[in-house]
Amino acid sequence: MRYLLITLTICIGLMLGCNSKNNSKTEFVTSEEIIAEEQNSNSEAQEYIEEANHLEYDPSKTLYFSHAFIYKYTDEDESKEFWLYHNPENGQLLYVPEDEMIDFVISDPDGNYYFFGNDGHGNDMVDAQFVEWVANPEFYDENETYPISDQYVKLIPTGKKKVLNEYSKIDGKEIISEEYKWEFTKMKGKQSTFITNMIPINFYQVYGFNKLEGDISLPYSSLDFVGVFGKNQTITEFKSGTTKVELLSYEFNPYFVEAANYQYAEQLPNGDWQEKALPLLKPKK
Repeated sequence: MRYLLITLTICIGLMLGCNSKNNSKTEFVTSEEIIAEEQNSNSEAQEYIEEANHLEYDPSKTLYFSHAFIYKYTDEDESKEFWLYHNPENGQLLYVPEDEMIDFVISDPDGNYYFFGNDGHGNDMVDAQFVEWVANPEFYDENETYPISDQYVKLIPTGKKKVLNEYSKIDGKEIISEEYKWEFTKMKGKQSTFITNMIPINFYQVYGFNKLEGDISLPYSSLDFVGVFGKNQTITEFKSGTTKVELLSYEFNPYFVEAANYQYAEQLPNGDWQEKALPLLKPKK
């Protein structure tokens, strides 16, 4: 088998993939039965999560992503979901593009993007690109207060807040976002953005997927607020005219990648290529 991807999806209540509206049969149950069913469901879900958290895998061969950002992009012509898998412990992100040659792209918080796919000759290979501004402190002022306004646009907090769905929590706390209105001085337009600081991620990595050389990008390729919002500010909603990008959920949704099945090589100063260990994998103990 060329590679193995295993995606485990937790379905609780009305989470994606589990919708009680699909059942056309109406049943009447007592409140005691409902409480018992909820307690049993919650117990089973918790056991499943605990079991998934303790799945054994070899980090010298396998990459693990415990959570998923589930976004929805809509405009006048289309509506589409896209997922970004996340490992909160090391900050890595995984994106699965619609591409015949690329199986997935993985980024790290330092600005390295690794392309896993086929080289066109039947070989499973890893290629890499570097996006410097993702992590280079020369391009980012840690002491600045974000978001940043300028002479062309002012970002004004509206005081409006919203909570991500009930399954999206950080350490048991609801994920709360705050709204900013874009006020343009030289042009007309109506834009607003919700952001949260609660999710542990360098969000510039997400913008980096839209700055890669080649055809790989997110479905909304204009998602890029470098220098406007901070690295720790996750976009949970962006509206501009008929365009909307919304974070539907940030949820526990494990994903495993058998990265050792792919060959990785680096180019030497003399132009030759040398096969090396993939930096994303940990050395075997």
